[in-house]
Amino acid sequence: MNIMISTNKKYLPYTRIMLYSLFTSHPLVPIDIWLTYDELEDEDIDVLGGFIDSFESKKFHPVYVGDELRNRIHAKNGISIETFYRILAIDLLPKEMDRILHLDVDLIVRGDITGLYGTDLTGKACSACEDIFGILNGFHKANKFRMNIPENYTYFNAGVLLMNLDFLREHNASEVMLERVYIDNDRYEYNDQDVMNEMFFDKVRIEGWDIYNCPPGWYFLSKSALDEGKVEFADYNTITAIRSHMHGQEEIDAQYINVTNKIYDNAHIIHYMGDTKPWSTTRNDAEIFKLFDSAFNDTEAAMKRMRW
Repeated sequence: MNIMISTNKKYLPYTRIMLYSLFTSHPLVPIDIWLTYDELEDEDIDVLGGFIDSFESKKFHPVYVGDELRNRIHAKNGISIETFYRILAIDLLPKEMDRILHLDVDLIVRGDITGLYGTDLTGKACSACEDIFGILNGFHKANKFRMNIPENYTYFNAGVLLMNLDFLREHNASEVMLERVYIDNDRYEYNDQDVMNEMFFDKVRIEGWDIYNCPPGWYFLSKSALDEGKVEFADYNTITAIRSHMHGQEEIDAQYINVTNKIYDNAHIIHYMGDTKPWSTTRNDAEIFKLFDSAFNDTEAAMKRMRW
């Protein structure tokens, strides 16, 4: 598998934890790690390379992207500038490479992702998961509206993104996306994720977020929707509003099925989107984090036992 990551000095510790989870989930699978970077120093590259090379059949390929992008645009919503490097990588990776799986470094791999990597991308720009984090937090529809995405399509999260490099090169995607960002950076609230959705909402294969891109959260399935043969999750505002009433839990139990533990147990990737990160100093206290933090904490503890 060819895996692309982007990171900076601040995120290097979490990058190693993510990679450890990936490698230990796929001990016999040859994996080439392609790192796109600009602010890391030679010492940082050497340390990360030594870490990667210590695992059997895992190889490291650092790709310096230069500082032009950092000088021309700014990232928003607490997202680092490195998020744009997956766009740059389209033209920087070897021409014979036909696909690469981009993984954000604020996630933990807990299960097999070779099936995702082998997805049929015929006629597609990429494969990604619906942005369930936006759905649960009530801004999914707003994102679709901003990016002019028709009702019968969805807005996807780019944190786990299988890229069809042949398709993207044929459509000059890197140059077109960057030009849009350079011209109208402020319109893209969620940075490169927005521009990718704007361009490829109808050229993306949607995978199951519950397997490959699961964020921390309470997952309550609507019973009435299930009776109609539909899968519909309640957003946080709905659950919070019901709980604020005297008999809130009884109302929740009557209307919804709590499948949070099942979702967590079955997820192959836990993605700590937004301010749900276990190392965050600003996130609000929430009971649900005890469950989802365990994926990160267990991986970190296992890595420390290996003296990394």
